[in-house]
Amino acid sequence: ERIMEFTEKNCKISVIISVYNAEKYIRETLNSIIDQSYKNWEIILVENGSEDKSPDIIREYEKKYPEIRMIKGPGKGPGPARNRGLKLAKGDYIVFADADDYLPDTEIFRKYISIAEPTGADIVVSNYARLWEDKILPASKHESFALCSPLSEEFRFRGFFSVGTLSYVWGKLYRSEFLKKNQIIFTEISYAEDKLFNMQCYICNPKYVFLEDVGYVYRKNDVSVSWQYRSDSTENWFKIAYELKGSPDLWKGMLVKTQTPTMLNVFDVLADYQLDNALYFFRSRIEDAFSSKNYCSQSAYDRSRRGKNDSIFERLDVTFSFEQAEQQSIAVKGATATHETVKQMLKNWKRQGLICVLPDMRYQKVSPTV
Repeated sequence: ERIMEFTEKNCKISVIISVYNAEKYIRETLNSIIDQSYKNWEIILVENGSEDKSPDIIREYEKKYPEIRMIKGPGKGPGPARNRGLKLAKGDYIVFADADDYLPDTEIFRKYISIAEPTGADIVVSNYARLWEDKILPASKHESFALCSPLSEEFRFRGFFSVGTLSYVWGKLYRSEFLKKNQIIFTEISYAEDKLFNMQCYICNPKYVFLEDVGYVYRKNDVSVSWQYRSDSTENWFKIAYELKGSPDLWKGMLVKTQTPTMLNVFDVLADYQLDNALYFFRSRIEDAFSSKNYCSQSAYDRSRRGKNDSIFERLDVTFSFEQAEQQSIAVKGATATHETVKQMLKNWKRQGLICVLPDMRYQKVSPTV
């Protein structure tokens, strides 16, 4: 207990939140941080041009809590807003949160610090849950890759793609010195900027430590930037790949530090995975483009639905869980994917003889193609 008290006095956590039109949820987000048993923290809210009452709500909290402050954001999306917060952060550690999510465990900051300090971790990764239509749904746990070597293909592919836990900046604790030393910041892409941020971290060979606890709840909020349809989503997937493949301005500083055959190979591996991911999005666009009545003698709606479900089916392993089908549905369909649509999709596949249900309630493909 004395060791923990000493650590708390010396280790500050800076929580950085980009805020845009979050009046419905921002109180819950802030209260979940204020209620933490670990009290050495500050909250930097980067107000990014909200048109609702978010700034007024934050001012109420500013008056009551000296550890909370609101600053004006650049109005260019969450990446540049978080960069502004990083410049002002005074903490030894950084936590990122979205303004419509919350921390479900009042002990999570204490757990982060108690594992980060003795291990010297650069990044602590917790598990998370999803909140859909007022229901808490478990997400895929990091255990499928956490025990793999960080240099292994399993770690990279599962961490950033098939499971995806490493793609998000929330649900993690970052050591400030690690980010500063490696000059890691967010780029100004408008979508999936946190994936590129975490890839930058990975390339700089951090020490990862994994926490089994659920440290974050990610809310499906149809009006948030994350869940809105984006006509440029495919373009952004390709941008991430091209940044990894060879943007000299972005990577010049890091290449000096990581110019080893292993790390240079990692650039290409991550970029190739990312290109593959982008092609799934691109394929969906092509399927939609050729879905007109004139082209295929059926309704555009039916063809579009079947095309997207084709992509989801191909992304899944031979054996998969409902949650994995749900994740891939989100990746392909975005905000249109719901718990119910995934259930219906699986029922259709079963009826068509494409999958069967295993005794452990997972699913198995019985045909290699849709």
